[in-house]
Amino acid sequence: MGTVVACSTPFGSSGIAVVRITGDESHKITSLLINGSTKENKHNSPSLFSLVDVDGFIYDEAVVNFLFGPNTYTGEDLVEINLHGNPVIIEKTIALCCSYGATTAPGGEFTKRAYLNGKMDMSQAEAVASLISSKSILGAKLSYKNLRGSLLENILNIKSKIIAIIGQVEFNLDISEEDLQPNLIPESIKTIDACVDALGRAIESFDAVNILTAGATVVLAGPTNAGKSTLFNTLLKKDRAIVSEIAGTTRDVLENTINIEGVPCILKDTAGIRKTRDAVEKIGVRKSNEEILSADLVLYLGSSGSVLQSENDNVIYVHNKKDLGRGGKEYDISISALTGENVNSLKKLILKRVSSDFSDFGFIITSQRQNSCLVSTKKQLVTARTSLINSCGLELVVEDLNLALFSLDEITNKTTKDDVLNAVFSSFCVGK
Repeated sequence: MGTVVACSTPFGSSGIAVVRITGDESHKITSLLINGSTKENKHNSPSLFSLVDVDGFIYDEAVVNFLFGPNTYTGEDLVEINLHGNPVIIEKTIALCCSYGATTAPGGEFTKRAYLNGKMDMSQAEAVASLISSKSILGAKLSYKNLRGSLLENILNIKSKIIAIIGQVEFNLDISEEDLQPNLIPESIKTIDACVDALGRAIESFDAVNILTAGATVVLAGPTNAGKSTLFNTLLKKDRAIVSEIAGTTRDVLENTINIEGVPCILKDTAGIRKTRDAVEKIGVRKSNEEILSADLVLYLGSSGSVLQSENDNVIYVHNKKDLGRGGKEYDISISALTGENVNSLKKLILKRVSSDFSDFGFIITSQRQNSCLVSTKKQLVTARTSLINSCGLELVVEDLNLALFSLDEITNKTTKDDVLNAVFSSFCVGK
């Protein structure tokens, strides 16, 4: 696969940067970079070296760690160079490595090689990307569980149950109908039901995990002058939106992110919903309705009796301006965005509405690809169950179960195609 090099830390000025080299020539290339130092290179024993250019000029000192395959992240010989985080020094080091025979690594190349060299399966590789992109500690913890093999373990458990059913069914294909095992069909259905239930709960986990990694979209909506922009600023703890007593001040969607007890929430302040002849305001109202429809949660500053034209049923009805009067039973909570009264209670309510109890899901999936594979597996199992109930023939049952196995195997990707690999790893950052 050749030898590749990349900076594994964010590019820019910093105290330390890490340049990684992996491949058969990584140690040889590094020895040229440190001017053939006579120091003995031992596995995972970092040492201080001078970095030297082609003219013999020392341009930096770095802690270099030589790692020997297969006991590395990629399964190949690998070198980690810890140098000063000056972009000029980083670029020079990478350029020198390339002049000595390396090529620059595309995004995800190191993890892709780890997968191809059997250091991890695809579910673990995707867990790496999810761990890096997670915007909450809980999201990171869940991703780390899959990195350590939690998803793989559960997939193998379901797979073993399906294989057991196939074995029983195929055995009965070779005997007469009168000699069929009496409990074959009810026991097979029972096992399939258990698998379908586990898959269903895991599928539901995807949306919940996505909120932890990408953030929950929380839209502030309601009529004009309801205090949406004031609440927006109060939640952000800064004046981001223009506040005015003039109706229709907010024309466009304002967006910012806050963190509520480890859960990122993408707040969106929208235009007040009302009938208007103003062409620009009409566009703002249309955008408001679009945001409401796609939101994970709507904070509607108005009563439940107000007209909210949306199919979104995850709505918190907020009585704002509590300092001017009490709200009624038609509200979920009463606050004062101006004084901050009861805003912390609103945050807790937001958290309750957008977060989930992950123990309810059994196991967790973190990517759309995994979700699609599980949906396909579940569909095939339901089809096999129907065939068993309707006595459609054991051959058809076996075919459906094998299709379910194939979809399940795509999670760990024993049957990976190059285009799938490229799609998965292209989303990774460079140097990982």
